[in-house]
Amino acid sequence: MGQNSEEEDYGILLNVDYTEELTRYRLREVYLLAKRHMIPNLDKLKNYILADSFYIHYRQPILRSGTDNNTYRALWRMIVSNYINSEQYAEVSRLTRLNGRLSRIMAVKLLRIYVNMLNRIERNERLANALKDASNKSSQSARESKNMLDREIRSLISFYMGNMKKVNETINKARSVLGPAIGHEVAELILDTDIDPYRARLVNMLNSLLRLVTESSRMYDEGILNEMLDKGIMTGIKRMDKVNEVKDLTPTNRALAKYAKPIYAYKLATGSLTVKERKMMKKPKIYLVIDKSGSMFYTVMNNIFEYSNVSKITWAAALAIVMVMKGHEVVARFFDQQIYQLMTNKKDIIKTLLSLVPLGGTNITSAIRVAYDDARRNPALRNYKLVLITDGEDDELDLALIKQGLSGFSDYRIILIGNEHSALEMLGPKVTKIHNLNARSLINVLRKI
Repeated sequence: MGQNSEEEDYGILLNVDYTEELTRYRLREVYLLAKRHMIPNLDKLKNYILADSFYIHYRQPILRSGTDNNTYRALWRMIVSNYINSEQYAEVSRLTRLNGRLSRIMAVKLLRIYVNMLNRIERNERLANALKDASNKSSQSARESKNMLDREIRSLISFYMGNMKKVNETINKARSVLGPAIGHEVAELILDTDIDPYRARLVNMLNSLLRLVTESSRMYDEGILNEMLDKGIMTGIKRMDKVNEVKDLTPTNRALAKYAKPIYAYKLATGSLTVKERKMMKKPKIYLVIDKSGSMFYTVMNNIFEYSNVSKITWAAALAIVMVMKGHEVVARFFDQQIYQLMTNKKDIIKTLLSLVPLGGTNITSAIRVAYDDARRNPALRNYKLVLITDGEDDELDLALIKQGLSGFSDYRIILIGNEHSALEMLGPKVTKIHNLNARSLINVLRKI
């Protein structure tokens, strides 16, 4: 990959100053990120390639004209040309333009394409000869060689970049539903995955999650919970001072409205109608304990029949997100075989919920025990309601220890997703079983919490 000194001084972008200190700083950042992602043969890449890979994404690229005497430099130009003319780039650039973090992430993906193409050329004599031949643009064989290389490059772009339109749609949806800051986190989350099949799975899970959150939030706002949260509880009788209080007329005044309309009209005009006084119910503080074990990745099944195509972890995450969005004071612990750190920042909780990957076994007893220890160390947590969300697939439940752990909180609720045989059901009426993983069941659970 040797190059003459002149070529090492600049890349293929006309609108980049390769000698500028900021450029050197940015290519260094790309290098470090690529190293963390274990890009092979990284030390063989010239600085201009690292710089180009960043600025292609950070700003509108302007390609430098001229002939590339070095075949590897010519290969880089071919990759860049194919990429910036692809559908993937059209979608990527909407996200990365003037965004340093996302530009670095996508730069690493482009470097992976380049390194992969180099490896193919080194292993395949036909491709190696095609690369040499492609530099002679006047010949028919050169055009054929270039076409062959272009096909290889486009195949790699498709694999490593995937369906960026779908990714973009998911990110925009997240921004709309959860706010710009969370949308930015989602963008990083999706783009910073190297293995395309995983990214595709994550995008699908996020889309299901966002649909569920959107529908549940709409139902919430339309008043399905007004009996519990909006109307409040009766505290006495008072004079009506707002028109919308007419629904709370006392029985006597309601009778006047029906049978003595003149008297009712007089009392309405003079402000002497009486209504039931309500006090808004305070939303409970919630200590969430969320199961992220491997079994939570699956849907709810009844023998061979699926109740829903939504995974258990997606529904659980949606429930938690709606709680946070609708003003509950929430702390959270996640668990599988391990018990993870207590999270108190709402943004961090949502970010984690959006990126949950169910893995490993289940240790419900330890999770509840750790929550109990939290409440002992921090008396303020004793006023919280503990909400356990799990599918109950744990063969080593210790109900005595679980009961003891639950006693450390003001109240508790167990949301049991899909499991017909869990010993948790023995804890009684505060266990809610869920089979249909949809917005309606989510809202019904919120009403009980």
